Amino acid sequence: MKKVIAAFGVLLLAMLVFFFVFALQQMPSQNNHSSASGRETEKEPQRNIYNINLEYDGLNHIKAEMDFTYVNNAGKSMSELYFHLYPNIFRDRNHLPFSRSDQTLVFPDGFSTGGIDITQALQDGSPVEWTTVNGDEILKLALKKPVEAGKSSKIHFKFSLTVPKANYRFGYRVFGKDRITLSLGNWYPLLVKYDNGKWSLDKHPAMGDPTYSDISDYTVSFTVPQDFTVAASGVMNKKTISHGKAIYVYSMENIRDFAAAISNNYKTAEDFVDGIKIISYFHPEDRKGGFMALDVVKHALSIYNASFGKYPYPELRVAEANFYAGGMEFPTFIMMNTGRYRESNLSSTSFERSMAHEVAHQWWYCLVGNDQINEPWLDEGLAEFSTLYYFEKRYRSAGKESYFTRYVNTNTNLIKQSKRKMQDPVKLFRDNREYFAIVYVKGALFYEELKNTIGEEKLLDFLRTYLNTYKYKNVSLNEFIDLLKQRNYDGVNQDFFKKWF
Repeated sequence: MKKVIAAFGVLLLAMLVFFFVFALQQMPSQNNHSSASGRETEKEPQRNIYNINLEYDGLNHIKAEMDFTYVNNAGKSMSELYFHLYPNIFRDRNHLPFSRSDQTLVFPDGFSTGGIDITQALQDGSPVEWTTVNGDEILKLALKKPVEAGKSSKIHFKFSLTVPKANYRFGYRVFGKDRITLSLGNWYPLLVKYDNGKWSLDKHPAMGDPTYSDISDYTVSFTVPQDFTVAASGVMNKKTISHGKAIYVYSMENIRDFAAAISNNYKTAEDFVDGIKIISYFHPEDRKGGFMALDVVKHALSIYNASFGKYPYPELRVAEANFYAGGMEFPTFIMMNTGRYRESNLSSTSFERSMAHEVAHQWWYCLVGNDQINEPWLDEGLAEFSTLYYFEKRYRSAGKESYFTRYVNTNTNLIKQSKRKMQDPVKLFRDNREYFAIVYVKGALFYEELKNTIGEEKLLDFLRTYLNTYKYKNVSLNEFIDLLKQRNYDGVNQDFFKKWF
């Protein structure tokens, strides 16, 4: 009898344990982030997101839709947003920011119009009102629902582009009977930088670069005629061909803006350095220039990786394109003027200098950003010093001597005679020659003197610290100077700063 009672007791205890465990499993966990409906609470993204789908007609028209996720990191509620509409500088002759002498270089076949037309704007699915300001260069969105600090909102745009026939980062040219290369730089609605409690609404300058932006994530899908190739920022995730159309999908996180070149006249060559894939896009008649571009990019990446810190992206593309001023940097993508690829120009140091300079911008602008309109020296001066450093490291004393002969000695008198300071905003320079001499060449000489004062290793250590401090951020001139002063280098004293700043 005792055995039966004991067995019954064990069975009863087991049943109680079973029901207790079952009841615990049904209780909501305090560590579970699910809502009452069982859906997981969606986390706010950390940075802005651009998802763009475009279709290109094979000449100069594009239709596009953009889903933009705005993340409010301004520290206060936002009831309106502003976007750059850079293509509208081509609306008419009155919008053109170029000097009269540059207009003939931009439009060798005569003036050509272009622009961007917004046809729809939605906030979280609901229509919102918009207006354009600053001569149609800025789009102002009046939000129906303010975006609180730390929160996000989804903005949807429909827009169309007319690309001008121009030698510019936004323009196209015809090569031969039916060969076209189209440059897409500064082409989509780009959120204006909110800085020091206000929106940076500067108009497109006549010289230099216009972009002042935050790091964002991008995915862009291009639908183009089947015989066209797309070279763009980021990594090409997919290419499909169907019904006479090719679809290219590029994406990348943590980049400052996004550009592309589209052509039915491209050949490619590839190489690797330090695990980074390099792709050169060039016209078949400029094959030698295309391979030289690949060679310069490979050596520049290797030198800058070792000197400044590893390039963090898996790929870098350089494309022969239409840009009268030479080269143009974009994150993970470089446009280079087709004229530089001509075999008669390859023996000059100009092609190699431009290419090495644009590669340097992958660090100084693309990773460490700044206001390129009001403080252009911050990226241009350091990119140009990096170019000088490239020539010195690749070709030793002969390379440095060649750079000084071609670029320093020819600008010495202008540097001495000009009233402009290297840290001046773009608008104060009278022309491109003065701008190059003061911001680029004198900017490079600042770093050359800093290197001679503190030593090469200390300079490189400072530049690595500068990169690590402001990587994926924007820096101001005052922040740069403060960081340099904090290092307390011998010889970098008040007289040194007074001389240069």
